[in-house]
Amino acid sequence: MRQTITKSDKNLKILNKLIVNGFYTGYIGPEKFELMPKRFPNNHRLIGIINENGNYDLKFDFKSPMNIAGKVLIGLGILTIIVSLINGNWILPIALLIFGLIFFADFKLKERKEINRLTDKILEFHKTEYD
Repeated sequence: MRQTITKSDKNLKILNKLIVNGFYTGYIGPEKFELMPKRFPNNHRLIGIINENGNYDLKFDFKSPMNIAGKVLIGLGILTIIVSLINGNWILPIALLIFGLIFFADFKLKERKEINRLTDKILEFHKTEYD
């Protein structure tokens, strides 16, 4: 299940406040927004893209150089695993598979954590607006 944010003027103002107050850097457009956390390490981004219901679907991925490097490393890893299995070497494919699974699990945990952090900040701004 994808996490979504309702597209409304109030939420757009809150997203803008998150950028102005220094929690995130990025931009907010009519069809999409892109936010990058302002803390170290800053190699991830949150992307909100309008879906057919008019809400923002939240996605999480690496920034551009890391995104390309990750895809290249996945391709090299798969190629190395195939060549190693053809040559009869089982240790390297198992090690690469375990490393890849650990990396994937870490990425998914960071995704959940960062999306929860964004939605918590949005709810916090909603609460301060009504108090």
